[in-house]
Amino acid sequence: MKTSSSEGKRLKKTVLAAALLIGATTMVFQGITQIAVAAEYNKTNAIPTNYAGSMEQSSTTAENSLPEGYQKANYRVGAIDLEYYKKQTPTSKDIAKEAAAEIGAQALWSVYGVSLEGQVVEMGYQQANENLPRSSWYADVLIDGERSYSFTVDSVTGELFSVVRERTLKEKVSVAYDATLAQNPQEYIELAKKTAETLNVVHGAVAAVEYNGQGYGNNDPSIQFDIKGENGEAALMSFSRYDKTLCGISYNAEYKYTLEYIKRIEQELQRELSNRSHPITGEGEAILKPLTHP
Repeated sequence: MKTSSSEGKRLKKTVLAAALLIGATTMVFQGITQIAVAAEYNKTNAIPTNYAGSMEQSSTTAENSLPEGYQKANYRVGAIDLEYYKKQTPTSKDIAKEAAAEIGAQALWSVYGVSLEGQVVEMGYQQANENLPRSSWYADVLIDGERSYSFTVDSVTGELFSVVRERTLKEKVSVAYDATLAQNPQEYIELAKKTAETLNVVHGAVAAVEYNGQGYGNNDPSIQFDIKGENGEAALMSFSRYDKTLCGISYNAEYKYTLEYIKRIEQELQRELSNRSHPITGEGEAILKPLTHP
């Protein structure tokens, strides 16, 4: 049976929506940002930065109290050599990339205990878009020449969006979905709760930790958890299924938009499935086939 062009496009869109829904939370911890990927497909629409309610919060800036034990490191701040970032221009409201780099350097020290002394931080500016209505500075951190960490901060307030550890395991391990672990992730739930409390991930007491899913980065299998704070904040944490190393954190400032994005994808997918269950004619009316009786 031959499929019409319009139906084929709709099916393609449905499959894409399903794929995005399945991978939405995993994308938070991938090296290439959602914006850069979207730009590759010419689907990124720059929109005015939206700070509804955000400006009332205290921003995380380098001028705030330094993390315990932290000393300003001598690192080099450069630019990410990708065409997408070369086309982006910060506004007068945005903090300098050097200031954003220092916020990230402090965050990496707090979360991973890593010093950037003698290392390189490559920065890229990202405009606000439909999925994240706040402009940001994204950074790749090169340790001894290898991309080892990344972070994202709000380009206006300096609020921390995310921190990620990047690595490739020397060992060959399976990155396949672990059904047994999915049924009983309690050991990781306890690890996530303890780590979230230690790092103050949701800026207060942790109310709940919920299993989110599994994925992998490079060849490192991971497991993700939603962290819910008593104050209403939500964050996403990822741990290695290989050795329980913390792979990354998406803080409330960013993750709340990811949750909204997932909800929109779910709704769009539901509409697509509903439309396929009730085909539409060119005039916009459902095609109703008469019932036949034996």
